[in-house]
Amino acid sequence: MFLALFAAAAVSSASAYVGPLAPAGKGMAQCYVPDAAAKTCSSMATYHLNADGSFTNKATVLISKSPSAILEMNTNVQVKNGAVCGVIREENITGARLTVNGADVPADQAEPVLAQIASGMSSVVGHEICTAYVQSGGKMVAKATLDGVPKPDQDQVMLWVSSAEGYKVTP
Repeated sequence: MFLALFAAAAVSSASAYVGPLAPAGKGMAQCYVPDAAAKTCSSMATYHLNADGSFTNKATVLISKSPSAILEMNTNVQVKNGAVCGVIREENITGARLTVNGADVPADQAEPVLAQIASGMSSVVGHEICTAYVQSGGKMVAKATLDGVPKPDQDQVMLWVSSAEGYKVTP
C-alpha cells in the first residue's frame, strides 16, 4: 500500500510540472549557452515544486572564468501565460552560495562580493522577469522580458539536459 501511495504522489508531483517546465518534472535541468563537446553551460537551472504550486528555481551561474567563480541562487517562480516568471529579491543574491575554484567561500568573505553583485543587478532586483522558450533555427531560445518589456539582448540558447549527460557549469 505504501508503494502505491508513493507512486501516486510521484506521478501527481511530476504532472504538476506543466508547460515550459514539463521536462523539469522528469528530473531534467536547463543548460544555458551549452557547449555539447565540452558538456558545459554558462548557467543551469533546476526547479523544485513547492506545496503552493510555485517552484523554487535554483540557478547556478558562472560569474567569472578566472578564477572560476560560481553563484548558486534560489528564487521563487511560477508559470504564467506559458513563461517562467519570478522576481529576484536582494536577499536572493546576498543569501546565495559562492564558490571559487570549486571551494565554498566563507560567509564573511562572500558577503561583500554578494553585496557587490546585488548592486550590479539593481536594475532587475524587484522587477518581474519572465522567460519564454521558443524554437528558433532548430534550437531552443530563452527569451526574457523585464516587467513585460522584451529584452532581446538577453536571449540565450537553452538545452534541457539530464544529470546522466554530465553537463555542468564551468569555464
